[in-house]
Amino acid sequence: MAIDVACSIGFCAEHSAIAAMVTAGETRIKEIIAVHRDGRVLPPCGRCREFIVQIHNENYDCCVHLPGERVVKLSELLPERWDV
Repeated sequence: MAIDVACSIGFCAEHSAIAAMVTAGETRIKEIIAVHRDGRVLPPCGRCREFIVQIHNENYDCCVHLPGERVVKLSELLPERWDV
């Protein structure tokens, strides 16, 4: 569940899941499915895409599920990385 706040930064479910992973000593994400509160599959927001990559460089190649049962690499959704 996302937490939406007035400043629009919010706290996405991806951040919560990644925090739990890091706490457990994990940083590698192989596949991700983001789901809107109404049940629709949607791509992670830009902030989450950046966070996923910054947790582990190999996450740039993780599979991201999109609407219509499409699956793409995160690198396709985040083509111009600022940190390389």
